[in-house]
Amino acid sequence: MPADADEHAFDDGPVFDDDFVRSAAFTEPSARERAHVPGRRERWRARREERRSAPFGGGLGREWGGRRPRWALFRGSRHAGYRDPSHRKAVVQVISGVMVLLLISTALWWWNRPGDAGGAAGGAALLPLPAPSPGGGPADPFAGSPAADYADGEAGLQMPDPKAVNGLSEADMALAYVQVRKLLVAANLDPTVVFERRPDAFARLLEPRQRREFERSLDRKGPKNSRAWVTSFAAGSAERAADVVKVRGTVTARKQRDQGADGAKVTTDHLFVYAVRRPGSPSTTMRVIVRRATEVFVHREGGRVRLRIVRTDSSTAPMACDFGDAFVHPTFPGTPGAAPPGKPVDPYDLSAPIQAAQPCQQVTHV
Repeated sequence: MPADADEHAFDDGPVFDDDFVRSAAFTEPSARERAHVPGRRERWRARREERRSAPFGGGLGREWGGRRPRWALFRGSRHAGYRDPSHRKAVVQVISGVMVLLLISTALWWWNRPGDAGGAAGGAALLPLPAPSPGGGPADPFAGSPAADYADGEAGLQMPDPKAVNGLSEADMALAYVQVRKLLVAANLDPTVVFERRPDAFARLLEPRQRREFERSLDRKGPKNSRAWVTSFAAGSAERAADVVKVRGTVTARKQRDQGADGAKVTTDHLFVYAVRRPGSPSTTMRVIVRRATEVFVHREGGRVRLRIVRTDSSTAPMACDFGDAFVHPTFPGTPGAAPPGKPVDPYDLSAPIQAAQPCQQVTHV
């Protein structure tokens, strides 16, 4: 081999001089350096340096034509032996937000749960009343309740078309319906009866024999108290907050034989919704719902159509249960007293019969 060839045989190989040895020296990191977790700024700088030093200037993404492989998008930094603290912080923030929302929704449910809204006694939750008028009470005390769609007063006492039944002609039934309507008006809509407690107008509509019975038993102590035949608010308990009473209900008739006489039983079932307030206190305006179901026997006797009240039942909400005098004693929000026993019922529901054994019940709302 020529001397020139020997001289240049290793020109293209590495030169193991002092500079090479110093640059290749490896220094083991200290314990503090090994325990140190790089921060966000340090990781960003390291990735930037890595991209700069990569053969194609773009690292992994460049090798795949500008798109990172799908698996690489989800690796995160788990392969580096730790989880990014910013991820952990985000998870904690999300969990905290969910907990706050749960606490808020639970508090709202507790505040608005049935039977306890507004602190109404008797388990009655008051449906929201509209904003008060300049006088202090709501402009429309029925707004926001089912009663808002009910008819006003006598317009809600619609009678069925008269039909002949069990010996009574069509004309007889038409006259009977007129009398039944008058009885309902006097018992539940006449302000003199309802708020002044004087049922004279109602008594005059009764047959003489039943009128004497009614007047003799009026305000008598015990279950035979005929005050229960009419709706009367107890003295000093409430006053009218609106001139109108909202009414909704049904009237049916079917043939009946009673005390040896043939005729028809007319059954009425109505809701009467009153807007009342504490005397002289417009801000206490609320609704009181009286449901009254009455059975009237209609027959011909002595050449004329006669009516006799066979039965009348009622329930009221919200009302105190411990008086037993057949007057309506409304319970306004904040009135002390224990709630009646039993499961709360909807006082606007006419589908179930009145429970005569339980005239005072908890209600879901008024």
